[in-house]
Amino acid sequence: MPTTNTATLPRSSFVRPIAIIPTYNNAGTLAAVVAKTAEYLPDIIVVNDGSTDETKSVLAELAESNARVHATEFETNRGKGAALRAGFEKALALGFTHAITLDADGQHSAADIPAFLGSITLDPKALWIGDRVLDSGRTGQPRRSAAGRRFGSFWYKFITGLDIGDTQCGFRAFPLLEIAALACKGDRYEFEQEALVKAAWNGIPVKSVPVRLYYAPRNTAVSHFRPVRDFLRIFTVNSKAVIIKLFVPFLIVDMPGATWRQKIAALFRHELQAHSTPKEAAWSLSLGVFIGIFPIYGFQVLTVFALAMALRLNKPLAFLGVSISSLPFLPLIIAAAVAIGKLVVPRTWSAGFVHSRLAPYISGGMDWFFGSIILALGAAGICWMVSYVVFRGMRRGK
Repeated sequence: MPTTNTATLPRSSFVRPIAIIPTYNNAGTLAAVVAKTAEYLPDIIVVNDGSTDETKSVLAELAESNARVHATEFETNRGKGAALRAGFEKALALGFTHAITLDADGQHSAADIPAFLGSITLDPKALWIGDRVLDSGRTGQPRRSAAGRRFGSFWYKFITGLDIGDTQCGFRAFPLLEIAALACKGDRYEFEQEALVKAAWNGIPVKSVPVRLYYAPRNTAVSHFRPVRDFLRIFTVNSKAVIIKLFVPFLIVDMPGATWRQKIAALFRHELQAHSTPKEAAWSLSLGVFIGIFPIYGFQVLTVFALAMALRLNKPLAFLGVSISSLPFLPLIIAAAVAIGKLVVPRTWSAGFVHSRLAPYISGGMDWFFGSIILALGAAGICWMVSYVVFRGMRRGK
């Protein structure tokens, strides 16, 4: 019989995990899920979210037969988010540091709990989320679930810059103190998405753990996910996050109790780490250099911000590149652009203005405009080649 892996957790730090199982009308599967979970993690909190079937009596029997199974009861159904928050509060009150959450319908394999325990060992501060890998002999993933995974991963990467393959899996390991500080307010399925977004924005690492998942046949599955209403709740969380990221990024870090200096530092760390493979970092910096020299003075910052967002590049590096157009360098850039323009712009282009008083200005303006474009392309190309080599060396040196 498998045993708990708590002995593998680091002795140098105090880590005490517990399983949390929210349940609503899962009387037929709850006892088996609890029994299987106890084989790997004996401390368990079951939150009965106002069930109307036999869940209450099943839970009473489980708690009576096993002192390490703790029960929390809601009189009425309040939603998965509310159930998870209640479980987290109880876990903290009992002195636990981490919560591994499982669904009560049997979709999550308790045999994957040791993988979460090992992940907590690697990074106790991270929020670990299951990345579902199907067993070969089990029912395939429904098309709706596969589409939902792709949709969720796309928007999560856009919002946070993190590439998480499965943002909708409820099989997770939460660092309790860090998650409590985020003060997530969602009562239903949107709670889990809110926690993922706020964790990334507040400097809590979000990482994946490969897990298995059983999809029950359609006629036997018990799902409380309401496709329209709950999807709209999750959509609202994502929409709010997109609006904040695009228009008021200083609100991204909203951890209660943190100073503004800590919030800004956390935001900068997150943005500096986002989209920062050597190629992405090189493209980000060279884009900034290109826009900084391109002849749209006064609009460089706005333009590079919009392009970095649209192309999902690293914004701090792009802004660093665009700073090449700052005052100390601007006269040199203009002089170099005019010199290049004089070499490449045909004099015939300004021949029609030769008798005009504005001829010198028109000719000089053409030299500057087209010279700036050529200079921007050349400087961006050189920047990409040099920075790619540097960033790749930095990555290898880690």
